[in-house]
Amino acid sequence: MTSAFKTLFTDLINHNGDSSKVSHSKQMLKVFVKETSPYFLISDSFFYVPAYFTQAALDDFEKKFPTTKVSDLLQKVILITNWSLELKKVDSNSVFTSYAGLEVRLVVNGFKPQLGETIHPVRHPSNLYRDDEFKTTIQHFRHRSIQANLEKMPATDVPLFSKGGVDQGVVAGKDDWNFKEGSTKVVTLCGGAKKSVAAASSSAAKVKGGAKRTGKAASKAASAKKASKLTAPSVSSKVAKFTPSKAKAATVPKGKKSVTGAAAKKALPTPLGAKKSAPATNDKMTMQSFKQFIKFQKGKKGTTLGKRSAPKKAAK
Repeated sequence: MTSAFKTLFTDLINHNGDSSKVSHSKQMLKVFVKETSPYFLISDSFFYVPAYFTQAALDDFEKKFPTTKVSDLLQKVILITNWSLELKKVDSNSVFTSYAGLEVRLVVNGFKPQLGETIHPVRHPSNLYRDDEFKTTIQHFRHRSIQANLEKMPATDVPLFSKGGVDQGVVAGKDDWNFKEGSTKVVTLCGGAKKSVAAASSSAAKVKGGAKRTGKAASKAASAKKASKLTAPSVSSKVAKFTPSKAKAATVPKGKKSVTGAAAKKALPTPLGAKKSAPATNDKMTMQSFKQFIKFQKGKKGTTLGKRSAPKKAAK
């Protein structure tokens, strides 16, 4: 037995995306529903791929099976009666069902459940885009696309790399895919519920981040985020608007300049328990201080500014 998905998808790529040349394109596909949320993944017992539903397919399903929901198909068997394949350019960093920027999409145009049947997979199905042979098929397709683009380029626009003035025959061209993208509109399914109709390019199975926080962890994270938003701006705004009060400003003596530089570092308060150093002072003396100093010296008894008293005569 071989994988039906691998055979069909490889055939489409080898025919450069031409679905009319794909063999067995008219046959029905009986598949096993691996997941319905967050993406509808189906398996052929070997690999799994996402199924992209059209609005008409879902409307027909609801009309014929009104008591069955799409989410009820989990771990069930469905028969895809009408389908098509398309190639799409995607970002493989976010779309896990793709490789090298390419995804083959299985578009479901009609299906019906097989609730009375069960399928026992011969092995645990894996992602088709992680299969080495299928990745090699995509790489060959990309190589063919590059060659086709180079052939279309004018000779004057194709740069040649040379070494020592001798052309090495190596050409540089655009690393682009060369195929016609599909444009079928599909419905995005999330947990089995329908959302608005979107283009196929916007409804790919994308990789999401870690699990959501719930319970106490979520409430703590929310409160911490709220506190960080409120605290930082309020503190910074208070600091920006702060001005010294008049009472504190009055205690500063007139004519005394603020201490800066090394003196300011010495004037900083010492840690608790450490010895306090002498307060830093300003070595510069103003004219008013100098006059007070002269007046103080003149007021001393028995002394004259600038003169020494005569030494006493020694006793005879």
